Amino acid sequence: MPNFIDRLSEQVAQKKEELKTTLRQDASGAEAPLQRLAHEHWHRLPGVQAGERRPAFAVDGSRAVRHLANGAYLFVAQALIVGERVGERLEGTDVDVRILPGVTPAPFVERFAELMMHQLEARLARRHADTMPKGSVIFLDGALYGQLPQLYPLESGGVAYDLPEVILQDYLRLFEACRKKKLILVSIAKTSHESAHAQVWWREGVKQKKIKDEKMPYEISDSEVIYRWTNKAAGFSTPILFGTRSFSSGSQRVLLDSVKDAPAIISFFVRLADFDDALRIDVPATCLGRTERIGDVEEEQLVATEQVAPILELVAADYGGLEVYNALLYSVDRQVRLRQDMMDEVYLSLIQNSLGNDVEIRLDRSERRFHSR
Repeated sequence: MPNFIDRLSEQVAQKKEELKTTLRQDASGAEAPLQRLAHEHWHRLPGVQAGERRPAFAVDGSRAVRHLANGAYLFVAQALIVGERVGERLEGTDVDVRILPGVTPAPFVERFAELMMHQLEARLARRHADTMPKGSVIFLDGALYGQLPQLYPLESGGVAYDLPEVILQDYLRLFEACRKKKLILVSIAKTSHESAHAQVWWREGVKQKKIKDEKMPYEISDSEVIYRWTNKAAGFSTPILFGTRSFSSGSQRVLLDSVKDAPAIISFFVRLADFDDALRIDVPATCLGRTERIGDVEEEQLVATEQVAPILELVAADYGGLEVYNALLYSVDRQVRLRQDMMDEVYLSLIQNSLGNDVEIRLDRSERRFHSR
C-alpha cells in the first residue's frame, strides 16, 4: 500500500520554516511596525451590561454545484431566516436552481454560485425586515462591506445575468428599512482575506509619524495580523468607517453611482474570549446613529471605540463559546447547510422527476465516483 505519511513528514521537515511564516507569534524586522500597530489598535472588551433583550433574527445560506455528464453545471442554493417576532418564532426559506452550459469559465461558476446564495439571503432579510418589531437585530453571515463591491455586472458568453443588480436592490431596500424602523443590521464574518484594516492603521501611523515607510513592506491580511499579534486575548480592534475604498478601481468602479447613497460601513474585529478566533463585524453607519454615506467617505476614518459599544453588547449576548460564535447564526447554519447526501440523494431526484423523462440529470464520471463514496 502506498506510504504517503513518510513522504509528507519529509516535506514538512524540509519546509518547516516556510510553513511557519504566517503562523508565528513573533515578527520579522519588516513586520515589527505592524505588530506595534496591532497592539495599539487592540482594546479590551468593555463590561457587558445586561439590558433589554431585543428581538433577533439571523439569515444564512448554502449552495452546491454539480458537474453533469454533458459538461453543464447544475446549481442549487438555499437560504433560511429564523428569529422571534412578538412572542412567536419566525422561520422562512428560499431556494433557487439553475443550469449553465459547460463552456462557462470556472471562475464564473464559483462567482455565480456565491451570488445565487447571496441573492436568497438578501431577499429573505429584505422581505422580513418590514414585519420585524422596531429595534430588532438582524444577523447576517459574511462581511457586508466585502460583498457590496462584488455586485458589479455579471456576464458570460454574451449573456448578462441580473443577480448582482437584484442583490444590490435588495440590500438598498434593507438598509432603508433598517433606517426607518431602527433595526440593527450586524454582519459577522468568521475570517477576512482583506488587508483593509491593517492598511488604515499603517496610514494613520505614518500621519502620526510613528512609522517612516509610506507603504507597508508587503500586504498581510487583517485576520493574520490579529491572529499573530494580539496575544490571542479577548478584545476588539479600533473601528473604521469605510466608504469608497473598495469601489475605486476595475469592475467595482461601475458600482459607485449605485451605492454612493447607501450607508457607509463601520467595521471592526472582535475576539469574544481568550484564545477564540476573531470575528469581523460590519454595521451600516445609520445603525449607530451616523449619517455618512459611502460616497461621502473617500478616505477611511477611525471611529471612537465607545461608538460600537452597543454592537459589542449584542454580539457578546449571543456568544455561545468557542464552538458557537453566535447562537442564532450557528443554529441557522446547521439547518441550512446543504449536505452532500441531501443534494445527491434527494434534490437530484426531485429535479429529475420535475423535468421529466425526455432529459436526464446525470452527474459526470468524476462526480459519480467522488460522491458515491
